[in-house]
Order: sequence, then structure tokens, then C-alpha cells
Amino acid sequence: MKRSGWFALIAIISFSISIRTVPLYDHTLWGIDCGEYVYYTWQWVETGSAHPYIEGWGSAYPYFPGMFILGGSFSMLSGADLIYSATFLPVLVSGLSPLFVFLMVNKLMNDHRPALLSALFLAGLPPIIYSYSQPKPETLGFFLMLFVLTLSVSSLREHRKAVLSLMFLCALALIVTHHLSAYFLLIMLLGGIFVSRLWRKKEWSIDRDRTVLYILFAVSTILYWVFYAHPFAATRVKDTVIFPSYSIVIVPFAILVLIELLTRFRRRFDISMPINVHKQDARSFFIFTGITALIVLPVFIYVASKGFPGRDIELGYSLLIYSPVVFLSLFGVPSRKMIKALEEGPSMVGWFVFIIFSLTAGVISGSSSLLPMRHVTFLILAISIFFGIGLFHLTSVLNPSEGMTKTIALSLVVFLLFASIVPFSFPSQERAGGYQEGTEWEDVEAGFWIKSSSTGRVATDHRMSAAVFLTGYQNLTWTDGEDMYFGSYDDALIELRNYNISYIMWDQDMLKGTATEPGVNPRPFDPELKRSYNENFYRVYHTEEVEVYITQ
Repeated sequence: MKRSGWFALIAIISFSISIRTVPLYDHTLWGIDCGEYVYYTWQWVETGSAHPYIEGWGSAYPYFPGMFILGGSFSMLSGADLIYSATFLPVLVSGLSPLFVFLMVNKLMNDHRPALLSALFLAGLPPIIYSYSQPKPETLGFFLMLFVLTLSVSSLREHRKAVLSLMFLCALALIVTHHLSAYFLLIMLLGGIFVSRLWRKKEWSIDRDRTVLYILFAVSTILYWVFYAHPFAATRVKDTVIFPSYSIVIVPFAILVLIELLTRFRRRFDISMPINVHKQDARSFFIFTGITALIVLPVFIYVASKGFPGRDIELGYSLLIYSPVVFLSLFGVPSRKMIKALEEGPSMVGWFVFIIFSLTAGVISGSSSLLPMRHVTFLILAISIFFGIGLFHLTSVLNPSEGMTKTIALSLVVFLLFASIVPFSFPSQERAGGYQEGTEWEDVEAGFWIKSSSTGRVATDHRMSAAVFLTGYQNLTWTDGEDMYFGSYDDALIELRNYNISYIMWDQDMLKGTATEPGVNPRPFDPELKRSYNENFYRVYHTEEVEVYITQ
């Protein structure tokens, strides 16, 4: 690779890291659950284990401590402040993710130019920037998942034994870090094996190695979920899709049997698709791009107008600001010509197809775990690979003789599209459907006051509960009752008594949008109710940002 290519790669990685850490500098805590995760990290440092059950915070993450062990260990070894270690380290590590996309595409194409384009795509899209700026288990889980996939593509053939061992160790780290990322690694490995074996007329040794890895990983994941993370498995695994009880665990192995049967049938009768969809002329590109746009754009407009399927979250037409993301993804369409000729091409197609299958299954079954919005970043990962390959191929198709001029023009269009959407990576509370991910120091300070001055139950919303939880492991509520924030004063009093609330707390952001029920847009704190609280309750804590009232 030329020196200019190294400079470009360093610039992309530097941008990826720096843009993700911006909100960490602007806020004391960033991420609606961040306080919960910092608390778990503190638990591991102090006791060597997580608290097995924490009221109001579900039963999953105490059993997936990978990120907490990482942050806590770094704090102990380096002497860094625990809160900075727990919040910055996962984001900094995750910022290296575009490097893995670069390595995969560079290996696939034996050319650094499409690899740089793919790395830029992953580094510069708002869904990726926003999601993985938050110090949460998925941030580290996505990194580990991508690391395993990169080892599989870039090094497995040349260094089989060493790489298989390293892949399995990283997969084990992923299992104890994030359940959803582990699920998507299973899905993508399975999809790659499925399409690759059906595509090829002869058996490929790499497919056998990946099948062995897949079986070991699937068995380890299931054993961990069922026997260690049992509360998680009891509430999530059994109800993930349409399969009853734990019968879902046989599905991955049943699919392997199906792959074997289909592969033998296809190779025996040499079945192939008669229609050539891989024509490389410009007219073919625009036809297929138009077809893709006709499929994708209505879905995007539906989400903007109606909200995400499976959730009541609505972002409104402000989501159309991100429409260049859809346009950019269309540059991956011409990769279909190149993918056919690549040795690893079928595996890449399998990753993408099985993510779409998972998304479709989640929509049809109404699963609370396989929500469409949880597929977005993993789908972008697969598309990023096609993007670099497709855009690079498109420049040669549009003008193979003059190349440079039109390549520069097309690159400028792509750059302007990225430049137009990156500033919207961290939307305002109004544009984010009322959600606010940032917690200020005044909120945390109020949490410390509550820790030292109160003994009763504290009512506040999701984000503020995380801050108070971090400082004192208070007995909190944010899903119990909405009348405390949005109802009449009489109804609020009933709920305050029913849920044994001693204190109610809010800050300025809660007045704009109070997050109570998961998967439902925050609503403004009712001003009349706030006025009634001012008149009837005694205010025990007050700053410009935060107010706390005693209710009993």
C-alpha cells in the first residue's frame, strides 16, 4: 500500500475514535443506561462478582460482565479513575472497528482502495457513530464479533491452527460480553456456511473449519446462557421467536443438517441459476439500483412516518435528514459483479442474507429481542463491505478509459454525502423523539446527595435513575406508573402511595422528555402536575438543573 493509503487509513481510524468520544467529553455520563454499567464495573472491582439481581434493571447484564471486567481491570492496573476507565475504554477500543473492515476488504480484493472506502463507510455513518459512542456491552461486543469475522476472512487459510484457536478464544470473550452480538456472530457464521456450500460445486476446507468453529461456538453459547445466565435465558431465549420453550436451541444444528442435504442435492444435479444478474454495464447497474431503491426507500419512509416495527418509538420526519445513508448504501449494488468472482464472496452474501432473515423473523414473530432497530448496525457492517467493492467497481464501469476524472467526481459526491450527515450523528432531544442520552454532573451530584440524605424509594425516569443508581444503589423506579409524571395530581398521589415512593426527582431534560416505558417515546413532564408538586410537597434539594421533593 502506498504512503497515501496509510495516511488515509490512519485518518479514518482517528476520525472513528475521535467522533465517538465527543459526547463522553461533553457529558458526565453518556448513554441512557451508562450509570448501570459503571455500577456493575464497580461491583466487579470491589467484590469480584456482579450483583445477581438488581431491582428495576432486568436480569441480563449482570451475567455478561466482559465489559465490566475490562474497564475494572484497566482501572486497577493503570490507576485511572474508574468512571473514565469504564466509559472511555470500550468506546476507544470500538473505534478501531473500521480497521477490521479494511483488512477484510483488502484481503478480498487484494487492493487497498475499495478497502478504504468500506472502512470510511463504517466509520462515518450516524447509526454506527451514535450507537458505539455509548459505553455499553454491545459497543465491545460488536468489536469482538468483527474481530472474529476478520480473522476468519484474512488469516484462517494461511494460519489455520493458530487462528482457529484465537477465533474461539475471542468468541468465548464475546459470549460473556454481549448476548446480541454473540447471536449475530452465530447468524453470520451460519449464513456464510450456508451460501458458500450451496454456491460451490466442490467442498472447501475453510467451510469445514468454520462449521467446526460454529458448532463449538453455538454449544458454548447455549451452555453459558442456560446454565450460567439462567435468568436471561428464562426471559429471552424461550420467547425469542416462534419456537416454544428451549426447543429453539436445536434450530442452529437443524439448519446445519438442512445445509448438508441441500448441498448434496445441488451438487448431484448441478443446479444453477439461469439468469445472469452479474452484468457489469452501466445500464444494468442503474436497473438494479432502481429496484433496490424501490424496495428500501418505502421502508425508510414508513419508519420515518410510523416508527420502528415492534416498538412505539417514533422519530418523525426528522429521520429523513439521514436519507443520504440510504443513497450511500446503494453504491454497494454493483458489488454483485465482483462478489461472484471472489473466493470469499459467497460468505459475504451469506452474512447479509441471514441478517435479513433474522430481521424478517423478528418482525413476523413480534419478538421483543429481535427488534428491527437492533439489526441496524449489524446490517450496516455487511453493507459496508459491499459499499467499498461496489463503488470502486462502479468507477471503472462508468468510464473505463477516462477513469480519473469521473472517479474524482464520484468521490466528491460521496464525500459531500458523508459531510452532510456526520454533523447529525448526535441529534438534539427534539429530533431524537424526546430521548436524551447525556447526564450532566449536576444530576450525578444530586445522586450523591440522595445517597447520603435519603432512605426511601426514589421515582425518576430511566436516564436519571441510572445516575442515581450509580451513586448509591438506591431502590428506584422508572417503569412503575406514568401518572407520577403525566397524570392528574390526584392520580399521581395514588401511584406514589401504591409504589411506596418517598422522593420524586427530575431535571431540566426530563421536563422536555421523561422516559418511563422501554420502547416508548419520552413525553414532556406535565407542567400542571409539576406545579402541584411545587405547591404540595416540600422541596429538599434544588439546583438550576435538578429538583428533588419529599412525598411522605
